[in-house]
Amino acid sequence: MRFFPKSGLQRQMGFYILFIGIVFMTMAVNMELFLRGKEVLGVLTAQLDGTLSVELVSKMLLKVRVMLSTLLLAIGLVMMLFIKRILFPLEQIIERTRAMSTGDFSVALSEDGKDELGELAKHINDLNANEQELILLTKNMAAQLRETLIDGDEETKIEAALELLDELDEALTEFGRSFYQC
Repeated sequence: MRFFPKSGLQRQMGFYILFIGIVFMTMAVNMELFLRGKEVLGVLTAQLDGTLSVELVSKMLLKVRVMLSTLLLAIGLVMMLFIKRILFPLEQIIERTRAMSTGDFSVALSEDGKDELGELAKHINDLNANEQELILLTKNMAAQLRETLIDGDEETKIEAALELLDELDEALTEFGRSFYQC
């Protein structure tokens, strides 16, 4: 088992929980000093039996500790669940975009989420589809250009090749526009 979590978000969550824990410990110590000080324990001792006032303050401190511990646990649990809810889709996005970057365009991201992660997955899928389309278009144009340069007379070859290059330029410009719209 690793001491430090793998992801940056998990490390940040651990830091936040630790910070909140320190704040709660400080609050508990301050509450104990207040309750055991002259303001509370001193007044209680003057009006009640000394043992009874100490017992009352001890019960109050126990309640405060239990409340602060429960609150810390609840905050930590909510933070962990929130981070898990974010991390699972992010890990899938990272894994699948890594596959896409190596040329495996068969993977698609789940667009189930109605949140920002679902929207991100949709845009990545759109980019993936556009990239597949561009690769296919470029391969087809290269094949046509190769065929054009092999067949026909010199003047026809040059005109046809220039037309194909213009079409490729137009297709790349259109791809650039659709890329920025994603």
